[in-house]
Amino acid sequence: MNNSTLKGFEKERVALFENLSNLTQAQLSYSKKGWSINEILYHVWLAEESSQKYIRTKTKYPETLLKVKSSVYLKMFLVTTFLSLGFKVKGPQITQMFPKKIDLKNLNTKWAISRQSFDSLITELKEKKIHDKAVFKHPLIGRIDIKLTLAFYKFHFKHHQKQINALKKQL
Repeated sequence: MNNSTLKGFEKERVALFENLSNLTQAQLSYSKKGWSINEILYHVWLAEESSQKYIRTKTKYPETLLKVKSSVYLKMFLVTTFLSLGFKVKGPQITQMFPKKIDLKNLNTKWAISRQSFDSLITELKEKKIHDKAVFKHPLIGRIDIKLTLAFYKFHFKHHQKQINALKKQL
């Protein structure tokens, strides 16, 4: 996975926001139980944003970066499989804290900026030749490189997109 993967992934995000643009604030905030569409979107953005900040901090000290362990690939497979089967896992507490009001347009703008920043980060890691190092510590999977981080972002986005589509059908 690389910058072009992120660009394709960004197109999916833009399409989702376009698909939701005709919903009212009440519809975006609606939930019988669990999170609303706005909260799901905020959660996914915040997970990406906070992991990017972690990677930027971690890569300031490239000498501390480790190689990705081979067991991580098995953990990635197991985590994504279990989540795909409907098992639920609570994400880090920070990614479950929402502002009282979430504005879809504002979140869309912040996410676009975040993705541009992440695109630059991928380029920086390649230039520093540390893109294959374990730059991120996923809470369930362990230390992963940028390729696995992007793979998890994609899985995480698709996982929550299904929830959003289910909520949208309830409206």
